[in-house]
Amino acid sequence: MGGEEINAAFSGKLAGLNATSQSIETLSHWCVFHRKRAKTLVPTWQQELRAAPPKRKLTFLYLANDVLQNSRKKGNEWIEACWPIMGWAVKHTLRNTGDEKTAKSCEKLVNVWQDRRIFGSRSLRDWLDVGDGRDRTGGDDAAAPEGQPAAPAAAPAAPAGPAVARRREERLAEVPAALTGTNASLARALEAAEKAAAALAAADALCETDLKPEAYADDALETSDDPVKALRALQAAENAITARRVALEEAAGCHEEAARYAKDVLERCEAAAEAQAAALDDSAGVMVKVATLRMKATKRAAAELARQAAAEGAGSKNPKASAPSTKSGGEDPAPAAAAAATEPAGDDEYVPEGGDDEYVPMAMDDPPPEEGGVDVDALMAQAASDPEVMKQLLAALPEDQRAAVEEQLAAAGK
Repeated sequence: MGGEEINAAFSGKLAGLNATSQSIETLSHWCVFHRKRAKTLVPTWQQELRAAPPKRKLTFLYLANDVLQNSRKKGNEWIEACWPIMGWAVKHTLRNTGDEKTAKSCEKLVNVWQDRRIFGSRSLRDWLDVGDGRDRTGGDDAAAPEGQPAAPAAAPAAPAGPAVARRREERLAEVPAALTGTNASLARALEAAEKAAAALAAADALCETDLKPEAYADDALETSDDPVKALRALQAAENAITARRVALEEAAGCHEEAARYAKDVLERCEAAAEAQAAALDDSAGVMVKVATLRMKATKRAAAELARQAAAEGAGSKNPKASAPSTKSGGEDPAPAAAAAATEPAGDDEYVPEGGDDEYVPMAMDDPPPEEGGVDVDALMAQAASDPEVMKQLLAALPEDQRAAVEEQLAAAGK
C-alpha cells in the first residue's frame, strides 16, 4: 500500500471515529500495526483534527493517547512522529472547545504522558497554556534569524476576539503540514518571504528614526556643535542602514525562491488542469453509456421482480396435484419418470406452499358422473338435510344444469 493509499484509508477511518472505546481501540490497533508509516500518517491525523468539529477534537487526542501508549512497546515510531505536533494538538483542542470538561480531559492526558515519560523527560506543562495563542511545539511562528532585527511583535489578541480570526491563523500555520513536495516548499518559501518582509518593515521604521538626512549630510560634522553627539547620530544611522540592507537582501532572496517554486507549481497546475479537463471531456461518453445501461438494467430488474411476484401469487392458488394412480398389475413407473425428467425446467421451479404437509388424495370410490350430465338424485340426497350445501352445489353447476336442478327442486316443493 503506497503513501497516498494508506493516507486515504487513514482519513476514511478517522472520519468514522467516535468516542466509544471500541472505535478508538480498533483504529489504535490499526495504527500500531502500521507504525512504520507513522511519519506519513501523522500529517493526515493533524489535518483531520484541524477540520473536525469542536465536539470531536478530544476524540482525536484519545486516539493519539492509545496509540502512543500501546505502540511504545514495539517501537518509538509514533512517539517520534507525534512529538513535534502534540503541543499544537492540545492547544488547538483547548482553543476551539473552551469547555471545562475538555480542559480537564486535556490536563489529564498531559499529566499521564508526563508521569509515564511518554516523551522522555521533557516538560509538557506549557502545552496547557493557551493564553498567548501560540504553540511552543509545532507552533505558528518561528524565531527570527540570529543577527537580524526581529519583526515587531503583534498586539495581543483581546480575550473575546473573534474565533474566525483565530481559526484563520491556525489554518495558515498548519498549511505546510498538509502539503507535500513542491507545494510544501512553496508554502515554506512564502512564509519565509512574509517574515522577511516583516523584518524589512521593522528596518525601514528604524531608518525613519535613526537615518535622517541631516545626520549624514556633507557638512554634518562642520555644522555640529557637539562632536560626541554627531558621532552617536552617525553610529545610529550606520546601524540602521546596515540592518535595512540585511533585511533587503533576505527579502529579495526569499521572494526569488518563492517565485521559483511558484513558477514550478503554476506550470504543474496548468498541465494538470489541462489533462484533467481533457479526461473530463473523454469521460462524458462513458458516463452516458453507463447511465443508459443502468436505466435498462433497472427496467429489466423491475420486470423480473414483477414476474417473480406474479409467479408466486399464481402458485399460491394452484391446487395440489394428485399423484398418478397405478394399476393393480403394477406397471413400471420408470418411463413416466424418465419422460418427466426430460421436460425442460423453467427458470424458477414452482414450489407449492405448504409443501411440508402430507398430500391426501380425494376419495375415488364412486365413479365420476358422465360428461355433460348431472346426477340430480344424488345431489338432492346430499343436500336434503343441509340447505347451505345445496346453495354451494347450485353455484358450482353450469347455468343450464343449475336451471334443471332448480326446476326439479321447485317441482318437489323445496
